[in-house]
Amino acid sequence: MFRPLLLIATACIMTSSPPEAVDLVVRNVRIVHGDGRVTARATVSVRRERIAAISSGDVRGGLQPRREVDGAGRTLIPGLIDAHVHVTDWALPLLLRHGVTTVRDLHNAPAYILPLAREDVPARPRIVAAGALLDGPGSFWKDARIISTVADARAAVRDQVAAGAAVIKVYTRLPVALIGAVVQEARARGIPVAAHLGKTTAVAAARAGVSSIEHLSGIADAASDQPARLLAAHDDFLAGWTMFEREWARVDPTRLDEVSRALRAGGVVLVPTLALHEAFSRLADPDLRQDPALAGVPPNVLEREWDPKDIMTRAQWTPDTMRDFKAALPVLQRFVASYVRMGGRVVAGTDTPQQFVVPGASLHRELQLYVAGGLTTAAALRAATTDAADLLGISDRAGTVDVGKDADLVLLDADPLADISATMRIRLVIRGGSIVYER
Repeated sequence: MFRPLLLIATACIMTSSPPEAVDLVVRNVRIVHGDGRVTARATVSVRRERIAAISSGDVRGGLQPRREVDGAGRTLIPGLIDAHVHVTDWALPLLLRHGVTTVRDLHNAPAYILPLAREDVPARPRIVAAGALLDGPGSFWKDARIISTVADARAAVRDQVAAGAAVIKVYTRLPVALIGAVVQEARARGIPVAAHLGKTTAVAAARAGVSSIEHLSGIADAASDQPARLLAAHDDFLAGWTMFEREWARVDPTRLDEVSRALRAGGVVLVPTLALHEAFSRLADPDLRQDPALAGVPPNVLEREWDPKDIMTRAQWTPDTMRDFKAALPVLQRFVASYVRMGGRVVAGTDTPQQFVVPGASLHRELQLYVAGGLTTAAALRAATTDAADLLGISDRAGTVDVGKDADLVLLDADPLADISATMRIRLVIRGGSIVYER
């Protein structure tokens, strides 16, 4: 009687599938997918740089991983995206260390950045690059691509796209007519345009069709009761930034709402870089150099490039300027939260490595500033994952924890939906299926 049962059991063992070989398994983990979904308990399998499977619960059988990680009590999120950076060699490992697995570089030497962007390797973040920014004569940046006519604008876009640029950056000295020409040429090639505005207001740029507005530039100018005064100030880059920053505290909130509606109607994504605004407001603070994140910044950068006295002297910033910058920051924060509540989209970016905007760490601060201004933790996280991937045109590969996406993942010791500062409590970082940082 027992012999047939034994034969059946033996046959089942002999015909069952062998364990599936995978590169990495994260077991028993809570997943915050990035787009609002939460999976309470799952096992995530990674094979050949991609997420191969997400199975409910703590799957023990049927897998033969090269590396296994226990995710019990921890939260898995998508790799973070910083949508406004300027890559330097020393910044790349810091970005990964802080869970930033993708960046959008919005101005750099094309010969440096475009080859890096083409070579997508786990050893550094994925890079979506613009190459050199486009600006008018007299640009603050000596390595900008200068355009003066519509023909110049069209040729510049064609050249940059041919060289591998995945986004076009327009800058402060361009009038709306040239921005419109850039947008038209870029749109014909399926390429978005990011705008750091000066001589053009945000509303005019939205009507011209820009995809994103960086630093919240051009918004206070559009809301001001003296827009001509602000636009004229942008003849000098630092003077223009100073006046636009100070204007936020004096503009009528109802006018800001009107500007918001115009930007939302144009489908404009805002990349606020609040971490940059805050860093500039703190240049005269006595505890400026006490931030533990500065330990990752090379000493020569801290001493030479990030000398606060030198920066303030060149910009002619005084303690009164710092006071006004501090007063502006809460207005910027409220504006960001209001834009999202009105249906607009915000994507996280920092402008690192500008002075005291530390690569990687600054993105976590950016999210904290969003939440402190009124954004939900879920909306803040979405700004650095799902919505960021959509803006960068990489939603098929990044932005959510899903089967088939690149295995760019961050394992946290706490829940970022309960406390956004949990994004800093990193246990390990996975980039392209490889563990690139582990604490």
